Amino acid sequence: MPTFQLGDIREYESLACEIEMHVRKLLEEHNYDTVGNFLAFYDAFKKSGCANVLEFFRMYTPPITPDHYTCVGLALELWHRLGIQLESKYPGIGDYLCVVSCEEDIDSTPMYTAQSHRLESTYKLEKEHVLLCLKVQFSGRTGVLLCDPGYHVSRVITIMNDNNYPHTGWYIQAEDDDVCKEYCYHLSSTNPNFVEWDERTTRKGKQECFTGLIYVGRPYQTAVDVTERRNLVYCFRSLLSRDQKGNLIAGIYFKVKKNGDEFTMFFQSMGKQRIKMKFSDFLQAEINKEQLDKLSVCNDQLNLPKNKLLSIVQQAGQILRDEEFIQQTLDIDRCINLVSADN
Repeated sequence: MPTFQLGDIREYESLACEIEMHVRKLLEEHNYDTVGNFLAFYDAFKKSGCANVLEFFRMYTPPITPDHYTCVGLALELWHRLGIQLESKYPGIGDYLCVVSCEEDIDSTPMYTAQSHRLESTYKLEKEHVLLCLKVQFSGRTGVLLCDPGYHVSRVITIMNDNNYPHTGWYIQAEDDDVCKEYCYHLSSTNPNFVEWDERTTRKGKQECFTGLIYVGRPYQTAVDVTERRNLVYCFRSLLSRDQKGNLIAGIYFKVKKNGDEFTMFFQSMGKQRIKMKFSDFLQAEINKEQLDKLSVCNDQLNLPKNKLLSIVQQAGQILRDEEFIQQTLDIDRCINLVSADN
């Protein structure tokens, strides 16, 4: 992967600040949405006349549209924006930016990073997340710049080979009620082609940790075919709006499961309101006005057209009633988890 050359640390700081400005605009302007691609997948499946979800899943080409960006669409959108906006000041920078892949929750990072041949056996890897990457060099030092709008990260992450400034280190990514989430990134000690991403979540005094691995050895060229496709059959779906700092403003989320009928909605009204609701309540001929009013508030804070969230909830509720489709989707998700379980 080519390295973008800069004069000194001040020039890097200036570049990082400009990129961060665009990251923040992107977070504010685009929702994170894994509900929309799920609805589109189901609609295309039903129109295809195919009876087998796995067969359709394999041949389906996931569309990437601004209406429902996942981490893939957000990274590609950011790449496009930076290539245009920074070209005059940093000629050719678009050719150095690239999407990179991430494998989450690794049991043994030394074992994973040591087996570089596994990268050729992509059928064993989930590659469930992507980020935007720029390798940099200045003042005889090298590092990696990462942007992660898919995980609502509003800052530019800097990983220096020597771990010195402007290396990011540990920082608080999110703090909400009794939950504090901290992130840290550093180059793998066993393989410099990987960045280790440590996440530490403290919830009511109890701490949970996990480590992901970001492969920065070369650009990830199958983000749509692999990562976006894999996302289609996740059992957890969410539609979220963020502010420029990456804080969640409003949204809905739910689990895809047999006989599933519950979703959670949250929005801002004298503080954050979080409400559990039933899809079936919005499939009735007469819908409770109080529930509609709350849904309307959430709709507006998601920056959606009028009644769009109601339509999304109704579509999702109908899909969850399709027992055969849901069972086959869950089977695909389980098979992917089993294949990649030895990571």
